Amino acid sequence: MAFRAADSTALPRLPKPVSTTTHLAPVTTTTTPTPVWRVAWGSAMAWGFGIASNATIRDLATVGVGGSQIRIRISNQYGNQPLVIGAATVGIEAQGAAIVPGTLHQVTFSGATGTTIPVGGYLYSDPVPLAVSSLQTLAVSVYVSNPDQVTVHPCCVGSVSSYFSSNGAGNLTAGVTSSGFVAASPWKRLVDAVDVLQTSGLGSIVVIGDSITDGYNTTLQWVEVLQRRIDMLPPSEQRAVINEGITANTLTGVVPNDDSKGGGQPGLARLQRDALSQSGVSEVILFLGTNDLWFGATAQEVIAGLQQAVNMVHQAGLRIVGVTLLPRETSPSELWTPTQQTYLEQVNNWILTSGAFDAVLDFATAVADVYNGNCYPTSMFYPYDSGDHLHPNPAGQTAMANSIDTTVLGLPPAPTVPPLVPVTPTPGCQGVLGIPSVTTTTTTTTSPPPSTTSAQRRPRH
Repeated sequence: MAFRAADSTALPRLPKPVSTTTHLAPVTTTTTPTPVWRVAWGSAMAWGFGIASNATIRDLATVGVGGSQIRIRISNQYGNQPLVIGAATVGIEAQGAAIVPGTLHQVTFSGATGTTIPVGGYLYSDPVPLAVSSLQTLAVSVYVSNPDQVTVHPCCVGSVSSYFSSNGAGNLTAGVTSSGFVAASPWKRLVDAVDVLQTSGLGSIVVIGDSITDGYNTTLQWVEVLQRRIDMLPPSEQRAVINEGITANTLTGVVPNDDSKGGGQPGLARLQRDALSQSGVSEVILFLGTNDLWFGATAQEVIAGLQQAVNMVHQAGLRIVGVTLLPRETSPSELWTPTQQTYLEQVNNWILTSGAFDAVLDFATAVADVYNGNCYPTSMFYPYDSGDHLHPNPAGQTAMANSIDTTVLGLPPAPTVPPLVPVTPTPGCQGVLGIPSVTTTTTTTTSPPPSTTSAQRRPRH
């Protein structure tokens, strides 16, 4: 039924009110920003290792940005039984396994103090009224009451990421001291994401990578350095950078890999869980492919995998940033053939020239041996090399992070951190296909100059 205005002649006219106001102030309305959950820390789970039973695990998580509340995501991806959580808490880390008194909060799940997570699943907690600031470390304690294989992130020798009690020790989640936590480990356990609640700010950046991103053979990760650069920007322009790297990870599953021994599911298989399903993500940085080539994939198989990842991320409405694969060569532990080198250069050339990605980070050029008089683009610069001719050391990780133009991530230019090794680009160094020189980054040659072919690399120091 249509509605019409009432007949004005049906009612008596009222006299107009007398106004004593000459000018009326404009009516203003206040819009309250809608709070948004954004992932502020994450760790890609890759393996099932050890059994927890009537035991407590205390994970450490350093958030990249702050928020007024937090929530926790717990994974049973590699469990062999439903994960029965009897209790969970979170607080600010004091030192080691200890928690700052007065900051401990109980974590609930749909209002209950415990929950059950099926095999292969994960679950978010209820919001926790704990305000956190950027680069603050949380201690998340989970009491596992039933026997279950523990879902872990296995990497690397370095700082402690988790503590745990012995089996049978019971529920220690309410303790603020380190009492009862008998073991420390660099491996992360069970907790795979921490979200923060924000009323302003920018979307999070998730990095899907392999051991170079995970931090193998180094005490400093390029993701960590990039986060430090971003945190030097004004708070309203800061973003969290989430490290979802897994050592030995591949992009595709076209050839046998190490997924059954801790290498994790291939990037394409875990992209939804580790990136696209995370809260408040706006961009994905994809840095995978070198392990595919080493395990036996061809350049075209890797390129097809990269294109598939681009399509998946774009279908999710997010931006995707590609990364060139680093120079590498044969080491005592790994053979690297001329054919694999040719494939790497073909993949890098596609990443740089195809236009498939929304932006590209050229890490290959940043760490190539094209500094201080050297011109060997197919090798890593020796002061950046951890010793295995593939994984950068802290100086190399810093160089990669400093090479990023943060405007391609939708940010203002961010300050760089002091380099750990002083370098000067070698004048006239021409570069090779897929690894242009730092002095000629707009030019890509179709074949390597005679002095830089794979067969003529310089002796290692």
